[in-house]
Amino acid sequence: MIELTDKELASKIQHTNVNPELTPDDIVGLCNDCKRFGFNGVMLQPEWVPLAKKELAGTNILVATAMGYPMGADSTESKVFEAKNCFERGADQLDFMANIGFIKAHMYDEYRDQIAQVVNAANGKVTKIMLEFGMLEHDEKIKAAELAIEAGITYVKNSSGWGKGGHATVEDINLLKEIAGEKALVKASGGIRTREQALAMIDAGASLLGTSAGPAIMTGAGKPLSDY
Repeated sequence: MIELTDKELASKIQHTNVNPELTPDDIVGLCNDCKRFGFNGVMLQPEWVPLAKKELAGTNILVATAMGYPMGADSTESKVFEAKNCFERGADQLDFMANIGFIKAHMYDEYRDQIAQVVNAANGKVTKIMLEFGMLEHDEKIKAAELAIEAGITYVKNSSGWGKGGHATVEDINLLKEIAGEKALVKASGGIRTREQALAMIDAGASLLGTSAGPAIMTGAGKPLSDY
């Protein structure tokens, strides 16, 4: 298995807490964790983007946010509006979910078009698609990832880690890396709790990890902030 220094590992972690009950004090604590460990970025709900930008000013820590999950059935128009709003509020990166029903119904043009419209709304900013592999059969996983890459996505991501999206597995990350090749990057998320799991995902091809257990991964102690 791949070996990384603490600094190298931290640079691949997006420290995540998207629980609905968070307060501004919780967000400040999340940002302080990022500064303490040198994480790649913070991942939080859109409402907290301006506060995180303020707390992380003067650092190179990214502010990432997520939308359109865990159901994914918001209209394309609403997703485009929210994507623009997230970036206007200061987000550096956006993770989002497309409509899984489109994949299930073989509505491939609709699925690809929704992703392409959000990517276009990002205007060159980093976008990551939550593929929600927990709801997809093997052939559907391949098709969903291929269509997202065709749509111009920056990262393919196995899951939001919420609802039916499922947890990251080495097999799924290997599959995503095989599909993505040099055309897109891979993010692993959901259920990554330990350093061993984190390294296994990176070894399988993940460039980024989404987890609420960042401090626990780095110190080998403590509990994750949520089920993400």
